[in-house]
Amino acid sequence: MALPLKYRLSKSREIEEVLKRGRSFGSGLFQIRFLPAAPGLKKFAFIVGLKVSKKAVIRNRIKRKISETIRLNILKIKPGYLIVIVVKPQAANEELKKLEEDLGDGLVKIGR
Repeated sequence: MALPLKYRLSKSREIEEVLKRGRSFGSGLFQIRFLPAAPGLKKFAFIVGLKVSKKAVIRNRIKRKISETIRLNILKIKPGYLIVIVVKPQAANEELKKLEEDLGDGLVKIGR
């Protein structure tokens, strides 16, 4: 099941703004950028570049895994932020459990 539309950053203008003006930190397999937004709002976008894999099948599989992880843990994520998750190349070879742990650890840091 996919991440509901109300939790997705869909406009490229919003994504660019988060990438330019947002704060950033890295976790092992991801770089997470976030920008404060309206209270109660939390929206996500995922960037999986060609450096991760030249095969679209693999890039899309990673996006689906990340999306599902966020969907299952949406209540644990602090609201009030626009979040862009940039996947690092090492993530292509990792199992779902490792992706979930690393992403969960990173998302907990937001808003500290």
